[in-house]
This record gives sequence, structure tokens and C-alpha cells, in this order.
Amino acid sequence: MPYINHVAIPVDDVDQASAFYEDWFGARVVPSPRFSVPVAWVLLGKVQVHLVQHPGRPSTAYHFAVAVEERARFEALYWRAEREDAFDRVTFQHHIYEMPSGGVQMWIRDVSSNIVEVNYPDIHDLDPRIVTVRKRWADYHEQSEWNTSSSLFMPEQAGLALEVR
Repeated sequence: MPYINHVAIPVDDVDQASAFYEDWFGARVVPSPRFSVPVAWVLLGKVQVHLVQHPGRPSTAYHFAVAVEERARFEALYWRAEREDAFDRVTFQHHIYEMPSGGVQMWIRDVSSNIVEVNYPDIHDLDPRIVTVRKRWADYHEQSEWNTSSSLFMPEQAGLALEVR
């Protein structure tokens, strides 16, 4: 079955971007070949993020997500983003939303202004100070049975895994 091997994102400075992903998410820089532009490959869980030096404002239409399943780690990222003014409050009109399933989507900007979505499985498990500032997608967009079955985490957790034949 095919799977995501890596995503590539443009960054202003490869070293600064590498340091951001190492510091914020515990990513690890891994060896990469040399290219015509500076690059760094970082391993985040089982997926590589290829940081490609390409200065300039990235499109607001693109982002990737990092799943954080440990409450303390997610909350630490939230409070850090607040302290360092790293929330993206513009693209989705707010920085943290509750999915119909109760999952959480939080948006931050990396050092090159790329949007990084940070997911957590259960809004009700979080510090009440975070819960009170979240918005709910269901309050802004009508949800159907199909939409309420969506999941940000492993397809197996939501009963959405494909049968391998």
C-alpha cells in the first residue's frame, strides 16, 4: 500500500528551519544528498520533512500537520506558541478549533511563515484555559454524518482503514 514518504516545504534559511523543527517537535536532522539549493531533511516520527531553501512568502493554502498524542507536549506547544506569538490566527480565522469528533486542530507558523497544523485527539482532555478559547467547526459549518466521522489520527482509530488485498 502506498504511503507518504516525505513532504517538502520552502524555507528562508535551512539551518534556522531545522533548528525550529528540532526544538519545537523533537525532529532529527538526517543525511541528505547535496542539491543545487540548500536543503535539510528532518525526520518527524516516521515521515521526513524536506526543508528546501526558497525564500519568500509561502502560500496560505498549503500546510502539513503534526500529530501530538501526549497532553503535556501539546499543551507545552500551545503555551509556547502563545508566548512567542507563533499562532496563525488569520488563515482559518482562529488558531485552535475543535473537530466534530472532538479532535483538536491548532495552527502555528514556523520561522519561514509556513503553516504547521498541530493535532491532538481530545479537546476535553486539555487544560480548561485552552478549551475555553477554542472554536468549534460545527458552530460555523453545518456538519453531516459523513463530516462528524472524520478523524485527524490513524485511519484505524476511526474505522476508516482500507483493507489490504
